[in-house]
Order: sequence, then structure tokens, then C-alpha cells
Amino acid sequence: MLETDNLIIGAGLTGLAAGKVFEGRSPYFIAEKANGAGGLAASVKKDGFIFDYSGHLIHLHDPEISGQVFGLLGENIKKISRETKVFLHGTWTDFPFQTNLYPMPENIKKACLNAFLKARKENKSYPGPEGTENFENWALRTLGSGIYRYFMRPYNLKLWQYPLDQLTTEWCAPFVPQPKEDDVLKGLKRPNKKLGYNTVFYYPKTGGIASLANSLAKNLNSLRLGLEVEEINIKERTAEIRHFGPIHFKNLINTTPLNTFIGMIKDAPDTVKKQAGRLRNNTVYVLNLGLSKPLPEFHWAYFPESVFPFYRVGISSNFSARVAPRGKGSLYIEIATDGTAPDFDNAERAVIRQLVKTGIIISKEQIITKMWLKIPCAYVIFNKERTEALPLISEWLETENIYSVGRYGAWKYSFMEESLKEGRDTAYKILNGAGRKR
Repeated sequence: MLETDNLIIGAGLTGLAAGKVFEGRSPYFIAEKANGAGGLAASVKKDGFIFDYSGHLIHLHDPEISGQVFGLLGENIKKISRETKVFLHGTWTDFPFQTNLYPMPENIKKACLNAFLKARKENKSYPGPEGTENFENWALRTLGSGIYRYFMRPYNLKLWQYPLDQLTTEWCAPFVPQPKEDDVLKGLKRPNKKLGYNTVFYYPKTGGIASLANSLAKNLNSLRLGLEVEEINIKERTAEIRHFGPIHFKNLINTTPLNTFIGMIKDAPDTVKKQAGRLRNNTVYVLNLGLSKPLPEFHWAYFPESVFPFYRVGISSNFSARVAPRGKGSLYIEIATDGTAPDFDNAERAVIRQLVKTGIIISKEQIITKMWLKIPCAYVIFNKERTEALPLISEWLETENIYSVGRYGAWKYSFMEESLKEGRDTAYKILNGAGRKR
């Protein structure tokens, strides 16, 4: 039986970042069931196009992680100022909607402004990232009934596929921009776009987002692809790996979806398994299109209205022209479900029809190639069940010296920088001893 000090399940950014720390310092073994590294931060090639699993953009705030990313990608990275849109009531406006009401009809402007000012007069504060107030109440209380009615309600229903009066607000910061009164007032007359955590982002010049994962994976001597962990015995500190056999470990880092991970553990208490069974998520299907011509000059756009089967469209060739053949363009269309697969043929027809109506593409004849990609566990559902279950699961994992980290391992909503940081910090925590600072 192979023995290692550190078993890492999953070679997404979190697992790779942990492996990078362990390399040359402590024995480790990364088991990744796919045949490539990166997890969802991977790219797929087809007919000269490079398609990502949805829009994976690099947002950097932590100086140390920034230095690591720049060091990994070198010259293969560029800084981009966000250009994002919202399509509503047959009109394009800028994102965020709440500070860019200027092109909207007068009745929508009036409804949004008056309700916003009333809400702010009555409520001077709003819950932070730990808030458990339901999203519907929170959005009405902080943004008002107009903004909620025209954007927040329809968009978030489409995205989460879950009742908004049962969705908590623990995920909101920093993902829901909170405007000041002056921001909304300025946006009545002219664009007011510079609000939110992602006004600037980075993306590889070549190779798609997989370039980051591939750079991380380079020289990781104990990364093993095509190996799926099937069963874990915590008491014996062993894991059974398909196509490989058993492996004995001292420390365990999990980066795969928490509910699936708990299901792997043979000797997990029934109470923990029951709590894991309460965790919910949605599924996103991404239709990638390769087109014969370049596309409009924005990066992504939001579509709150129900006539659109998708909630967001991104133009990946505007992140980097080199993800498409010269003179051509590519985009991705995101459709969220509760896990049920769409009727792909009908969905494609509906998508293309709406892309033409909004002017994003001229006609279906522009389409050279297409590819559906599935994200089985896309967005973690922040509900009462998660709030109750997560501390109980985490407490048990901690007692067993198991680290479940990253967006899905920790069962949360986060971005790539945070995934890199958690992988790094967890590995250093193990190297330095639990509870000791780096």
C-alpha cells in the first residue's frame, strides 16, 4: 500500500495550490478523477476554439496571491477593465443595473429611484457576509421594491433556481454591489459603471483559463490524473482509489463538493451523513459557440427577463482574441437548472433566436461550432439547511484532522483567488502543525 503524508482529493486550483506548497517539503499525493488538471478552471479545444467552463476570470486583491499568479503566467496575462451590460425591457444598459438606470423608460426609473430612496431612508444598514436574513427581505429593505422587481428578483430566481424568501444573504458580500444614493442619482443621467469587486480583472493572453491551472500543475511530481477516490476510511486513514488501489495518509485535504465527499467516507457518523444530505446546489449548462465574426465589445451581460432561457452571456474572445481563430469570435451562454437537464435541441434554438433578437449575433449562419459543457455542482444554495448543517459537519471534520476547503470543499460562493489562497494556507497549516501560524 502506498503511504503519503498528505492526500489531496481534486486537482482544481485549491488542490494544486496545496500541492505547490508541499512540493519538496512534504510527501503528498493529488488524486484527480479527470484526465486534466484545473477542475472547472479548465479549457476545452474544438475546431480551433478554446472554450472555458463558463467565465473564469482572475480577480486579484491579495498581494501574495497576485505575485504568485503573475509569477506563474509571466507575460501570458493581461489586465482588463470590465465592460458589462444588462438587457432589460428591450434596452441595453450598463452593469450594475441599480446605478445605470439612465436608458430605462421613465416609469421604471421613477419606480426604482423612489423605492430605493424610501428604503435607504428607512434602513441605514444591511447585513454583511454572515447575514442570515432571507434574500427577498434584504433586497427589498436595502434596494427597494423597484430594483428588486425589475432586476434582483427575476435574475436571482433564474440563477439560483431556488425561492428567494428561503435564500439567505450569507453569500451577498462582495457579489451584490451596494450603491450609495449619489451612485443611483448619477446613474439616472449617465453611465455609472465602476461599482463592484470585479471592475478590473485578469485573463491569460493565450490558452484560455487552463493556462493558470497548467502553470500550477507544472513540476508537481505527485499529481495523478484519471484516479478517482471511491471510499475513505477515517479510522484507518486509508482511501481506496479506482485504477490505483489503497493509499494510506496522515493528513487529508478535500476540494471536491462537500456532500459528495462525506458520502465517500465509510465510517462517517450517520448524523454527519444526514447533515450532508441537506446541502443543495444548482447545475449550470454552458453552451459555447464559435462564430465566423467578432462580436459586440462587451465582456458579459445579464438577462433577468423570463423570455431569455439563459441568465448570462459572455464573450470569451473579448477576454482574449486568441481563444478563437483569427478574425472569429466565441461566446458562452449559461443556463441554470435545479439539476434537470434541458432539452438541448430546443434550448439551442431558443438561445440562438434570442441572441439574434438582441443583436449579439447577426444570424445562426454565423455559428461555426458549438459545445455544451456541464457544471454539475455550480452554485451552492445558501439556505437555512446549509446554515444549520455546515457547522456540524465542519466540527466533525476538524476533530478528525480533515481539511475540506475551496469553493466546493467549504461549500460556499467564492472566486479563484480565494481558492488559491485556501489551498496555500491549508498546506502551510499542515506543515507548521495545526493551530500554529505560518
